[in-house]
Amino acid sequence: MKRVLLTSVFLISGYWMALSQSDWGSSFGVEISKKIKPKLNLSLEEEFRLRDNFSTAERLSSALELGYKPWKFIKLGGAYTLINYNHSTKGWELRHRYYFYALGTCKTNNIRLSLRERFQSTYRQGVEATSTRANPKNYLRSRLKIEYDIPKSHFEPYCSAEFYNTLNDPQENTMNKVHYSFGTAYQINKRNTLDFYYRYTSFPEDDDLSGKNMICFGYSFSLDK
Repeated sequence: MKRVLLTSVFLISGYWMALSQSDWGSSFGVEISKKIKPKLNLSLEEEFRLRDNFSTAERLSSALELGYKPWKFIKLGGAYTLINYNHSTKGWELRHRYYFYALGTCKTNNIRLSLRERFQSTYRQGVEATSTRANPKNYLRSRLKIEYDIPKSHFEPYCSAEFYNTLNDPQENTMNKVHYSFGTAYQINKRNTLDFYYRYTSFPEDDDLSGKNMICFGYSFSLDK
């Protein structure tokens, strides 16, 4: 019994030591959506992020998105996001972002596969473009996602990989970041959904201070009956 207790204490201590030495962050998001026409949807999302092992506020953002679904397997959309970002040396700064995307999906039995291509442009207020730094910074974000709808269950686990490719880097356009996400959605009812996932960021860019490891929570509410 003592050996088991000592082993448990050792493993737990090792876990917390690894956690304290890792770069962890978190994200909390709330989204409200409303169908304004049969194929047209409007949504508002508020997000708050932490970094530095959950000890520092990283950013607050508000996004207003308009989505159009001409067919069941295609969705088109665009959005504007106002970001209040906490830079490590410059303090809080405003960023203005807009994006446009096309999302294609296919479903077989309980498995849904989707590919999203998104053009994104982010302007940092008060920051000048230089020979080594673009402002605004433009990206093509490509995301591949697979979801599984568990029969007779409210859970829908998923995993995804998202690739960030620069489009106007003054030095060289390249893929400079990848997001890997693993999580699950939980549909409480037709109007309320929870989302919980883990995200790992591979080789983040210099001005992205989010933790390489992130624990993310989301809640979405539909105004449609």
